[in-house]
Amino acid sequence: MMMAVNGKRLSEAEKINLDRCYAESDRQAGLSRRAQALLAAAGESGPVMSWFVLCIAAHAEKDVDKSLGKAGIERWFPVEKRLRKAPHAKRQVVYHVPALPGYVFVRVVNCTRTWAGLLSIEGVKAVLGGALGPVPVTDAMRLKLKQKLEERSTDAEVVEAAFPVGAKVLIEQGPFASFPGVIQDVLDNQVATVLVEIFGRFTPVELSLAQITKSE
Repeated sequence: MMMAVNGKRLSEAEKINLDRCYAESDRQAGLSRRAQALLAAAGESGPVMSWFVLCIAAHAEKDVDKSLGKAGIERWFPVEKRLRKAPHAKRQVVYHVPALPGYVFVRVVNCTRTWAGLLSIEGVKAVLGGALGPVPVTDAMRLKLKQKLEERSTDAEVVEAAFPVGAKVLIEQGPFASFPGVIQDVLDNQVATVLVEIFGRFTPVELSLAQITKSE
């Protein structure tokens, strides 16, 4: 049997404040509705778009980069490669760190709504500029900087530093696990030729860099 609806109770019930609900939802997401609208405006394209540099709080570059990506804003977060030991392993791995800590490049239209939206992102402190406002970075200057960073930190250089020719290594995986060897050549950023002593003779074997570790 269907229950009768109590019309009086429904009429006396407190009306749901949708604006308040949306505002609360936005606060939980970390941005107000106005900030979200401004950020959307920052991602709009226009006839005159230029590269600018945002000043970022310490260690917040990656989070800001993700927020910009979600907002559809073209950006460039310069990084360079470093080496470190993998957790619970002897081998070294490549990882990335900010090449210019505290800065992220964005390509946007220079207007008040753009900067209001970008400054609403958590971690963005300011935009580089002077007395006349934000200062644009030319494409030529940005590409030159990008090229220098790529030349300074290439996969080949990182691998060569980790596994130079003649270095003694220990094979950790595969059919030759626990065998010692010597780097004969690094074929690319993932594979090396290792001289492995098998039955009293040194035999060249191609191995993934993930299978070997540098021995002291």
